[in-house]
Amino acid sequence: MTFYKRKSIRKTLMLVLLLTSSSALVLATLGFAINDRYSLRAEMIARLHSQAGIIGNNSIAALVFGDAESAEATLASLRGEAYIVSATLFNRTGKPFATYRRDGESTPPKTLPASDSGAIDNALFVMQPVLLDHQPVGNIVIVSRPDYWQSSQRNQLFTLLGLFVLSLCLSAVVSARLQRVVTKPILKLAATARQITLSRDYSLRAKKLSKDEIGHLVEDFNGMLEQIQLRDSELQRSRELLEQKVEERTQELTELTRELEHQAYHDMLTGLANRITFDNHLSMAISDAQRSNRRVATLFLDLDRFKVINDTLGHPIGDKLLIEIARRLSLCLRKSDTLARLGGDEFAVLLLHSNPRAAEEVAHKIIASINEPIIIDGYNLHMSTSIGISLYPDDGATAAEILKNSDTAMYRSKDSGRNRYTFFTQEMNTRATRRLNLENKLRAAIRHNRLSVYYQPKRDAETLRLVGVEALVRWFDPEEDAISPSEFIPLANECGLVSAIDEWVMETACREVLSWFRGATPDISLSVNLSPANFIRKDLSQVIANILAKTGFNSQRLELEITEDLFGPNTEDSCSVLKDIQKLGVEISIDDFGIAYSSLSRLKQLPLHTLKIDQSFIRDLGQDPDDEIIVKTIINMAHSMNLKVVAEGVETPAQLDFVKRNGCDTVQGYLLGRPAPGAEIQNLLAARRQVAAELRAHF
Repeated sequence: MTFYKRKSIRKTLMLVLLLTSSSALVLATLGFAINDRYSLRAEMIARLHSQAGIIGNNSIAALVFGDAESAEATLASLRGEAYIVSATLFNRTGKPFATYRRDGESTPPKTLPASDSGAIDNALFVMQPVLLDHQPVGNIVIVSRPDYWQSSQRNQLFTLLGLFVLSLCLSAVVSARLQRVVTKPILKLAATARQITLSRDYSLRAKKLSKDEIGHLVEDFNGMLEQIQLRDSELQRSRELLEQKVEERTQELTELTRELEHQAYHDMLTGLANRITFDNHLSMAISDAQRSNRRVATLFLDLDRFKVINDTLGHPIGDKLLIEIARRLSLCLRKSDTLARLGGDEFAVLLLHSNPRAAEEVAHKIIASINEPIIIDGYNLHMSTSIGISLYPDDGATAAEILKNSDTAMYRSKDSGRNRYTFFTQEMNTRATRRLNLENKLRAAIRHNRLSVYYQPKRDAETLRLVGVEALVRWFDPEEDAISPSEFIPLANECGLVSAIDEWVMETACREVLSWFRGATPDISLSVNLSPANFIRKDLSQVIANILAKTGFNSQRLELEITEDLFGPNTEDSCSVLKDIQKLGVEISIDDFGIAYSSLSRLKQLPLHTLKIDQSFIRDLGQDPDDEIIVKTIINMAHSMNLKVVAEGVETPAQLDFVKRNGCDTVQGYLLGRPAPGAEIQNLLAARRQVAAELRAHF
């Protein structure tokens, strides 16, 4: 089997045909040879019988009359038959009567054979009776030449072998032709398959050359190619679609990578560099300045009162404002300078190869540009900025130190009145250290209950009768004594401590005021300031309810003062919280009214009870006609909205007279009483009750 496996199908088929035809020829030749052997033998015996019959018939008379000489003459007639070598005529008794022998040939038999025919010394013989009237009168035995029929047999065999070889050659030729008939379609099919494999062209088809099984195989092969072509077309479409998707996805990933890289180093809102990029540029600029012995200037900018705009007009307006500020800042700088937004409303500028004078000129340009009116969505906004300037190597040796010092200088600009620039000095680090120490002390003061509550009287504008008090937090440090609220309240807002302070002040004031009246319902109102930071909490109304329940204070005597800048166009959550507080019976008052951006239509929707006119308008009454008009307008507007009006910061009789004449309900200020400890307010109430008792007794 292994031998056949190594052969091609053409050679194998040809070999099979040759073996088959050769086997048939061999079998046929053997058959013919065997048949010829027996046929020649039978023919020879038949001829011998014929001669024996002739000789026997011719010898009857000689046997009957005992004429041996005549009998031998008759036997001699066999000399003409070359294949007969001897003959013996036996009498009735089985004794030789007459004999014939060819010269030098075989000796005639002297006894009768046991059979009618056979072989004596490889020579064929026949024995046949001589009959007279059907009665045997003797027997005749004729012997043939031994090699005669064998020679004939050899001639026949050689003839058969010749025919066998001729037939084998013919079968080889026929086999070659036949195998071509069989293998040609297969080879054509194989060639087509090989061509398809090399070209991957599945549109090619094998040619059908016959209608037999190979033809069916070609049909099946072509059918398979059609399926492969369909699958290949589908695969090609899928591959093209996949390549398209991969290309699109790769493009998306490339764009996303580019976008993420841009986001990593740029501000998303303004498109400016971010803190990471600015820090890198500042570090490289410092390295370059070290080598070239030059200066680098850093400007740290913070927009003044930006939080007020963001809280009142909403974040969309604030975002548009930041974009416009970024545009204006870019116009003030060179291409070699770096402008970055560090976060919120903070920007930073890096000036390469600069000096104090050049930095000052840039700061002037920036302040002037930002002071120009900005109109956004119909709002005419007036902005300013506070700038801190530090230089390398004058103000620090590292990028972090330079940026920190410019930040410190910026805070000095804010403390100095805003809308200005300030160069860093080493003294400013002392102030920064002061802020850090103050924050730590404030946390400790809250934790150890070291804050105090003072109360400022609120009086009726007509009678000047004490009608309420405003609770104000005060801080007396063991080391520094009194620390101004203007210093620690902004710090508390920055550090996230103001909510804890507001809650403590509210609970302490409710408890203390209630003690003044020995548990009875107070006949004065208690005002408590509530920072906007509290309105981030969804549970603010519940916190207030818990304080009222814990202290037992009457909610109708509690008034919460909120700042106007809490309310803008997107403050639905704050309004909802205020309505929940109003349901407790607590009144709501807007403090410092007139300095922010709240709209009158928005105020109308709020659950308000009182407006407090900011002291900046009260301060110039009698001196500034514009402030007088504003105060009058606020009072009239508030009364038209059924709101009470409180004038705060009343410090002169002229101011008191003006607000009284224009219908203000309540007044508050140093003229009418400074903030004082609870004991002093309790004494005022006791004196008021004593006067009232004396009046009742007198009348």
